[in-house]
Amino acid sequence: MVLNRYITVFLVLAGLAGCTGAQSSASEVINPTSKESTSVVAVAVDVPQLVGHSIDEVRKVLGPAREKSSATIGLEPTPAQMKATKGEDWINTFEQGGQTLVVTFNARTRTVRDIVLIGSDEDYLLRAGNLNLTASNYIVLPVPNPKDTREVVGLRVISRK
Repeated sequence: MVLNRYITVFLVLAGLAGCTGAQSSASEVINPTSKESTSVVAVAVDVPQLVGHSIDEVRKVLGPAREKSSATIGLEPTPAQMKATKGEDWINTFEQGGQTLVVTFNARTRTVRDIVLIGSDEDYLLRAGNLNLTASNYIVLPVPNPKDTREVVGLRVISRK
């Protein structure tokens, strides 16, 4: 009876000892090209926070887009481009936490159509974008490489609303 008590205490202590110090730090970032690393990825950009918002609200969160107002394809379409495209499918590119995001929007209505995280490792992109495949307010779709459809070049996030 006393022996059983000692064995039980020993097993509990051994189990607790195995749990200490083995966890990775949540702020540790893995190399997105390394498939062998098992560390936790820090969230580069909280994409769910951006889903369903206008391009103006997205710009407030992500900061200035890469596009310049004076460029051929600028931050906003010129009057001629607006007339030719009806303002649809205009893009802005952002850098956030080392992650590139391409945001497609309607320049007339200011509605964001989708957000694409650029990269080739789907698992890494899911973690870096704080994305959940079963979320109720958005859909996550792989963006296939046009040259090799077995590879991805990013993840596309679309609002369900």
